[in-house]
Amino acid sequence: MDAHAKPERKRPTVTVMLIALLVGITIGAIFKLLRLPVPVPHDFAGIVGLIGMFVGSALVDVVARILTK
Repeated sequence: MDAHAKPERKRPTVTVMLIALLVGITIGAIFKLLRLPVPVPHDFAGIVGLIGMFVGSALVDVVARILTK
């Protein structure tokens, strides 16, 4: 195995996604109960920006994999 190779990105299972959703709901509820601002974008543009960062990161992985073959 190449010492500089990145580990493969694993696809999350439904169980992992449900756990992430439950953790997010719990954290959101705790922040609300403590009357703290929730640390997430409060508009659609912010959410689209987060999705864009994820897609950009995934694209770099795909392009790098294609170029190294």
